[in-house]
Amino acid sequence: MKYLTADEIKTAHRDEAHEILGECVGKSIRDRFAIDVFNRYHDRFFSDRSRTRILDLGIASGAFLVEIAKDGYRDFTACDIDSYAKPEVQVLLREFRVLDFSWEKLPWPDASFDIVTAWCVLPHLENPFFAAREVLRVLRPGGLFIFTTPFLTSKPRMDYFVEHGDFKSYRVTNNHIVLFPRGVVQKTIISFFELVGTEYHARLWKIFRGPRGFLRRILYRIAGLFPGGEGTLQKRWAYNIVYILRRPQT
Repeated sequence: MKYLTADEIKTAHRDEAHEILGECVGKSIRDRFAIDVFNRYHDRFFSDRSRTRILDLGIASGAFLVEIAKDGYRDFTACDIDSYAKPEVQVLLREFRVLDFSWEKLPWPDASFDIVTAWCVLPHLENPFFAAREVLRVLRPGGLFIFTTPFLTSKPRMDYFVEHGDFKSYRVTNNHIVLFPRGVVQKTIISFFELVGTEYHARLWKIFRGPRGFLRRILYRIAGLFPGGEGTLQKRWAYNIVYILRRPQT
């Protein structure tokens, strides 16, 4: 999807945005990577899935909530720049709000949620740092903020940058607009939270294609014989990085 301002999404290009975002399912959700990460960290910090209060920031089609509902979660709230979710998704929601969370405060009291998710949302926002501070406010102490950004320093990303002088996810035909190198994330977001984990989404089925992919598959199997070996290669080949942050207890 090309870049559109918030006003364009809601007015002149509203039909186009609905056509695309109403069917949009992010790669990390299609691959079930997001669901696996969510379940793993939820169960590390919380016990009863049915009672965990979840806010999905930038719900789009609602595919993520549909998937985790199958895993026993029941308490969903969501927001987005417009309403794109289908009726079968809407019935899952306790509440849905339309707002531009680059500039508008989240319309919930302090400490309202146990987990806030933002699957490849922050890089699309004009002011993601304001949105992250609002997430901190609406999370209860000990709550989790789980979000993804393109992983800029993987080998495929750096190879593309050297060849084209641009990051593939940020070229003119794409709608990512804010870069998130580790230093920026540390200064503007992580510093307000406790970092409890980072996960790397490597789309291995793509990495393993073709003659070079065959060699990579062998390398990956060998790496699996050593502690942390597979994780090192997943980071090297990663498409996205997932940050799992926890609001301090005090």
